[in-house]
Amino acid sequence: MTAPPTRRPTPPPAALSRPLRTLEAAGGRFVGRSRLLGGALYWLFWRALSRRAAVSSGVVREIETLGLGALRLVVGASILVGLIATFQVAYQLKEYSAQSLSANTIGWFTARELGPLVAALIIVARSASAIAGEFASMAANGEIDAMRAMGLDPVKYLVAPKLAALLIVLPAMTIFAICFISVGVWIGNLLLGYTPNYILADIRNSLDIRDVLIGVGKSLIFGLVLGVIAADEGLSIERRVSAIGAAATRSVMFCMLAILAVDTFFNAVFYFIPGLV
Repeated sequence: MTAPPTRRPTPPPAALSRPLRTLEAAGGRFVGRSRLLGGALYWLFWRALSRRAAVSSGVVREIETLGLGALRLVVGASILVGLIATFQVAYQLKEYSAQSLSANTIGWFTARELGPLVAALIIVARSASAIAGEFASMAANGEIDAMRAMGLDPVKYLVAPKLAALLIVLPAMTIFAICFISVGVWIGNLLLGYTPNYILADIRNSLDIRDVLIGVGKSLIFGLVLGVIAADEGLSIERRVSAIGAAATRSVMFCMLAILAVDTFFNAVFYFIPGLV
């Protein structure tokens, strides 16, 4: 007695195959980036406990590359953002004859939102493409494969130093951004005709240490997101030179979207759970 013929599974319709492939690829990238984050954090703690000069010098070099070069951009962008926010808020309050409250209104928002976002987006625009391009160039030239062949972990020697530098640079840039956005608010209120001492008192009263700590805490998460996505885009390319530019472009795009998504999540949590703020 012959066995009944086995029926082959029917393939999904063409209209559904592309979304399914997209979801499968997205799930694979998420798992890969989670593993990369875990490995980078492991070597990050190892570096924090190590006293070797080579380890510390590598992190210092990355801090100089990723942070000091972006300081002028963060300062300039922060002052402009402070001016824009002052004029916009004063225009809205003008209807109620309350323009004098513009500095007081912007202060908490500067510490929680504007400062971390300005610092993160400037670092993304300047450094995400550089990180992805550097790793993609090494991958295309076979240097990553050569490191693995010699028993060297690229995550330890390439990703962990950049991640450590970002976790130091972004909180520092956030504090600079908060300070210079406040400078922009001060200049804007001077142009509106208020006295310097009055504006400084308003800014000082509106900035709370808790708000600054929340902004700095967000910047740490932004640093993790930026470092992992940029490194993954650079390390996961095909071995061809033409893929380097595409990896740099994708890293900037995905880092910006991820940072905005993370910030939206935190805002939703703070809104629906008021006790956290």
